[in-house]
Amino acid sequence: MTPESMSGLVDDPTLAALLPDFLALPAGHVLMGTPAAMLSDLAQRYGGTRESYREESPQHLVPIAALRIARVTVTHALYAAYVAATGVPAPLIWRGSTPPPELQAYPVVDISWDDAQACCAWLSHCSASVIFRLPTEAEWEYAARGDDGRQFPWGDTFARELANTRESAIGRPVLVDAYPQGASRSGLLQMAGNVWEWTASRDASYPYHADDGRENPTASGRRILRGGSYVNALGFARCACRFRLLPSVRNEFLGFRLALSERS
Repeated sequence: MTPESMSGLVDDPTLAALLPDFLALPAGHVLMGTPAAMLSDLAQRYGGTRESYREESPQHLVPIAALRIARVTVTHALYAAYVAATGVPAPLIWRGSTPPPELQAYPVVDISWDDAQACCAWLSHCSASVIFRLPTEAEWEYAARGDDGRQFPWGDTFARELANTRESAIGRPVLVDAYPQGASRSGLLQMAGNVWEWTASRDASYPYHADDGRENPTASGRRILRGGSYVNALGFARCACRFRLLPSVRNEFLGFRLALSERS
């Protein structure tokens, strides 16, 4: 899919230059989760027990509205613009108020769900045309695996050269545009590995229903992350894998990806 122009998304051309490309995904359906019959197989393949994967079941079909989502995760450079404009605390990894120059094009980390939500709100304030937000858990899975239920963004077979997971033995994040050969079918990068990505969704059991309160931004409870990270094994990089943390948690494995909604 062709990335859309950043022109007009925000009023400030300097900020616009820091925004990622956004890809337009058509409306469709995602086969969300993992069939119950496969849970024991996952345990044998990736470790743990059948119960370790029960949160991914039952597998079910979820309709997804047309979506615009960032091709890559938010970088240190973009987050630095937010920190400079608002005075919010900088990620600890910076060891100061600005990121080291060598980190500019890497995924920002040390980000809590609350931090990501606040950054989205600031970006939205900078735009007259769109609202910046986190993708929902269902949107994220749709963007990662498409409509065919594939295990990884590129297909059903893991390959260490396609993602920055523990198997790559790099031991740190890589550039946000690395591993282009591991892109999802829709063209999104690093939906597997590198850094965990916060979604908007509160932790709740399947089947997924967007109107059952899990998408209420003020609801208490843990929030879902997707995609795995550079320290996690390949099983966590599966499109269906779910992880959850309290919205205040920050660490060097947590980042986020933007989605867009039109202003009404």
